[in-house]
Amino acid sequence: MSIVNASTAIRLETPVGVAIDSRRVAVPLHGSARYLLNRDTFLQFEQFIPVLQRTIGKKRFLHSLGAMHYAIALADRHGEDLVRATAAGLFHDCGRLREIGQIEAETKRRGLTLPAEDRPFAKVWHAWLSAHMAKDDFAITDEAVLQAIRLHPTGDANMSRLDKIIFLADYMEPTRCFDGLKELRALAEEDLDGALRSALEHKLRYVQSLGRLLHPRSLRALAAAGGTLT
Repeated sequence: MSIVNASTAIRLETPVGVAIDSRRVAVPLHGSARYLLNRDTFLQFEQFIPVLQRTIGKKRFLHSLGAMHYAIALADRHGEDLVRATAAGLFHDCGRLREIGQIEAETKRRGLTLPAEDRPFAKVWHAWLSAHMAKDDFAITDEAVLQAIRLHPTGDANMSRLDKIIFLADYMEPTRCFDGLKELRALAEEDLDGALRSALEHKLRYVQSLGRLLHPRSLRALAAAGGTLT
């Protein structure tokens, strides 16, 4: 798929046949709801919807739709390419199969080697697989999109604007619910970097509270964002 800028625009709608509670996935930003895509480009994405839903299951698929819509909203607000945001949001979890064992097996079947720093962190393995599946199975060739997919669970230093948007869209999409989420969404509307810093702090403190190790990429992202865990 060629990832290009939008031209002739139509309103982006949830694909026909997808059962979804609009109260839960409405874009949680104030103001206009004119988040638009080129008609032909939207139809390109729509053709992959049934395969994606079968691959990751209904719950994860609804999360992906929510992330896609929220990514479009943030992209529109902060001047990012809407089509790139759509692709990265929709396919960011396309490799998140139902069990860790399935993710590991599929990674091996495709002849992929996980980055060394990912190996102790099974919960992020799907991001590496998702980037490869987005390219090989869903025809996404834009490296900026693939990078945003790879980084979405952890972040990293030197994140692009699209990377930040997809990290936040995954973390704050409309089916999420946690203390401080309303304030974090309001911050993301006005200050993308500030929202990234706050989201990283909140997420990593939660991981720490579970007694888990923090991923090195997340620590690099936190340092680059000027955040702290103290």
